[in-house]
Amino acid sequence: MTRYVVDIIQAFEENWEYALFPLLGTLIGWGTNWLALKMLFRPRKPVNIGPYKLQGLIPSRRNVLSGTIAKTISDELLSSEDIVQAMEDLDIKKIALGQVNKIVRKKLESQNFQEVPGVSVFQDTIIQTVQSIVYNQVEDSIDDFLKDMGDHVSGNLDIVKLIESKLKSLDDKRIEDIVNEVSRRELKHIERLGAILGFVIGCLQVVLVWQIS
Repeated sequence: MTRYVVDIIQAFEENWEYALFPLLGTLIGWGTNWLALKMLFRPRKPVNIGPYKLQGLIPSRRNVLSGTIAKTISDELLSSEDIVQAMEDLDIKKIALGQVNKIVRKKLESQNFQEVPGVSVFQDTIIQTVQSIVYNQVEDSIDDFLKDMGDHVSGNLDIVKLIESKLKSLDDKRIEDIVNEVSRRELKHIERLGAILGFVIGCLQVVLVWQIS
C-alpha cells in the first residue's frame, strides 16, 4: 500500500499536469452547486433564450409554492381552531371583567358623593353594588360575545388564504433574503460538498489515467 502511494506521488512529480484533474474537479463541483443554488432564485424575471424561457425555480413557481406552504401551515401548525383555543387560553373574559370593574369604580369615584347628605357614608357599598350588577350583566354578554366570535373565526377565517396572500405579497428579493438568513450555513455546506466530490472524482480520474498509461 505504501509503495502504491509512493508511485502515485512520483507520477505526480513527473506528470504535474495530473494535478489539473482534482483542481478542475474541485472548481467544477463547487461551481455547479453554486450555480444550482443561485438558479433557485435567479433570474427573478423570465429571460428568453431562443425558444426557451429561463427563470429561477422559486420565482417561476412562487404561486404554487405559496399555496402549498400555506396549506401545510394550516394543516400541521396553525388552524382557525388553534386560534380560537389560544383566545380561550388568554382568558379574555377575566381580563374584560377586570377592566369593567375598574371603569365602574373610576366613574363612580369621580362623582361627588360628599355633596349628597348621608350618601358619602355608603360610598364603598354603592360602588360595590353597582360593580356587582354591571359585572353580572356584562359577564353574560361576554360569554355570548366570545362564543359568537369563536364561531365566526372558525367558520370565516381562512388561514390558508391569509398565509398564501401574505407570501405572495413578498417580493422575490425578500424571499431570497429570508432563505439565505435561515439556511446560510446549510447552503455553504452544499457548495463545499460539491467541491469535495469534485476533488475526489478528479483524484479517481488521475488514478485511472495513471493505470491506463
